[in-house]
Amino acid sequence: RTLSSDSGWEISWSGTLRQPQKNLRITLLRHPELKCDHLLVQGQRTGGCLSRSLPVDAPMRFEGYYQLMLRLGKQHWQLAFPLRSDHSATFAGLLTGNAVQGLEARVEISNYDGLELRLPTLTFRESENGFHLMEDWAEANREKERRTVAPGIGWNTWDYYRWTVTDEAVLQNAEFIARDPVLSRHIKRIVIDDGWQYCYGEWEANPLFPSGMAKLARELTRMGFEPGLWFAPAIVEPHARIAQLHTEMLAQGESGLPCLAFECMRRHGFVLDPTQPQVQRHLHELFRRYADMGYRYFKLDFLHAPTRARQFADRTVPQGEIVRKLLEPIHAAIRGRASIMGCNYPFLAGSDYVDAVRIGADIAANWDSVGKNALSVAARFWANRRLWVNDPDFALCRGPETSDDPELNQLKPHLVFVTPGETEAAARIAPISTATRTQLEVLLGIALMAAGEINLSDNLPRLNASGLDLARRIVSAETGKTGIPLDLFLAEKPSYWLQRIRNGHRVLLINWTAEKKQLGIELRQYGIRGGAATNFWTGEPLPFDGGSLTAVLNPQSCLLAEIRK
Repeated sequence: RTLSSDSGWEISWSGTLRQPQKNLRITLLRHPELKCDHLLVQGQRTGGCLSRSLPVDAPMRFEGYYQLMLRLGKQHWQLAFPLRSDHSATFAGLLTGNAVQGLEARVEISNYDGLELRLPTLTFRESENGFHLMEDWAEANREKERRTVAPGIGWNTWDYYRWTVTDEAVLQNAEFIARDPVLSRHIKRIVIDDGWQYCYGEWEANPLFPSGMAKLARELTRMGFEPGLWFAPAIVEPHARIAQLHTEMLAQGESGLPCLAFECMRRHGFVLDPTQPQVQRHLHELFRRYADMGYRYFKLDFLHAPTRARQFADRTVPQGEIVRKLLEPIHAAIRGRASIMGCNYPFLAGSDYVDAVRIGADIAANWDSVGKNALSVAARFWANRRLWVNDPDFALCRGPETSDDPELNQLKPHLVFVTPGETEAAARIAPISTATRTQLEVLLGIALMAAGEINLSDNLPRLNASGLDLARRIVSAETGKTGIPLDLFLAEKPSYWLQRIRNGHRVLLINWTAEKKQLGIELRQYGIRGGAATNFWTGEPLPFDGGSLTAVLNPQSCLLAEIRK
């Protein structure tokens, strides 16, 4: 079925298969060559976005999800599938010269024994305003029973402590926050991330938490914090009791046996089969128990992992519903008592069961990571507070200039990638916390523009005066509307951001280059006239003529300005 209008068209397709198909690709659209000036691609989950200006120097293939944005001159084109979908829908093609060649919009049917198919509707829209196209698409994809949760401000154990976290370290940071006159007014959530449990799949406190998780939740609550806890609810490591004694709960590979469908940082695991009633009961009981302990926020990670298995007990459940079946019993167990943040969450599972979603790639306190993360935060502006609260990953404040920590770079997580036969691995095992104060200002400025979750993740007592100043400023900042990356359809990493705040606006200008650079923005074209401008990081007044804002920025730095009426 094809519908058309003056501004676009849509294609929908449904039918009945003669027999089940293990793997089937249906192409809804193929275009041999399409000239354009810019391409913006969405990743399937955390990170994964791509922005390219054309012409390109060398041919490159791309694959994207949900909505594909193309610009030619002043005109923007949007190809889109619904956010929630039974089956994985993708866009793919080859960038070469100033054109997209072999552009395809297709649907992948995998490991599905059902015969009735209703493919996600493919739509095409065009407009001179690409931002409005993306926002309208997000509005159309709201789910009726979506819960509205305000962005939270918290502290998380992961980025500094990783698997070395202890209950003592959690309480030391909580006590530091509680004593600080600024942090204590704004940080209301403490999240214990990966490292508290015996193993993935056996969710009991390990010896680093000798008093147990219930006591820790009570202590954090007594201090005035909302306790949060990390889980990878689908993952079962080989030495977990489920993997040893209850293999019937595990999803299978092509062989019909449980398979190690999960891998991250050289850590492998089986995945639960959420189509099974036994697994549903297990997840409901697990999260009911931890909610009863007082945990009010659950960070659920690696939610994409079940889709990597090949066989489930109920093979009529399509891929897009597998993750929803994983979340249904968790959501039911904690409804009204706790919120869910989805990490590595495939967006095709919709927004019903998640309150916040990680939209950025993994962040670290170094310049390379800041640059890689920026685009994915920018490209997901449309989701924030429409579908869920965006989480841009951690708001880090530590580096050699902002911390007096002798153990700043003691942890070397990338050692897991060194193989016995490598001779040139040392260059890949560089320190991970190297950001300067000005580079951290860029990281935090982007987090502020995201207007979603703000989670510190440093060893707070070891920040020096400069690092603590960053932390205090970012947690006490007014939460504005979602910042718009004004050059999203022009650049590979946005340099110009505009955000509405109470009685004014914020402007973020970023110099991504290694040279000094002058950046400027004509604010009159956005309806901004008059007012006084101040530097967010120093509070000092800025030269501002009431319409134009210009600055000469040092390499790898930014200007974050607040303009008040």
